[in-house]
Amino acid sequence: MNRMAIRMASILTLTLPLAAWAAPDPQVMTLEQQVTALQVDHALALTQQQAQALLPLLQSGRTELQALQAQRQATQPALAAALTQAVSDLQSTGAISPTTSQALSAARPQPPPGGSGLRSIWQQARQILTPAQQQALATAQLGAPDRVPGDKEGWRSSRKPFRMMHVFLSDPFLALVQSRAG
Repeated sequence: MNRMAIRMASILTLTLPLAAWAAPDPQVMTLEQQVTALQVDHALALTQQQAQALLPLLQSGRTELQALQAQRQATQPALAAALTQAVSDLQSTGAISPTTSQALSAARPQPPPGGSGLRSIWQQARQILTPAQQQALATAQLGAPDRVPGDKEGWRSSRKPFRMMHVFLSDPFLALVQSRAG
């Protein structure tokens, strides 16, 4: 086996145990979501009218996100089987077989035709906010200060719009918006 094949086999073999080790505690995840939702809620200080306008958008986005998550979960057994076969292929022959490559491609969740509507929902939600609120969102420190060492914003800035959309669609933030909507 060549060095590259050995390295790929090692990476694939180590990925699953490492992912299990790095999996966060559900209670910690829930508390982090609550902290972040409260930070965003305080930064925005939504009016009742804004909350009422945001609520249907957030509920629609939450439904779409749940559908995407269900699709991903449904593909996990097939993906795990294909990855296991890839490890086996690499260990035995040093290369992933064409059949295994096809199985890997088929097992990965496919994006919905026309893309996800989450981006559109996020854009509509931002239009409800005032320029000052949008600026507050852009500069808000999210999560615990030590979340990513050396990251002054709490999350890596290149991922912040993606993370912010997930904050908006989280159960804790949705509950806060519902309470503001009256």
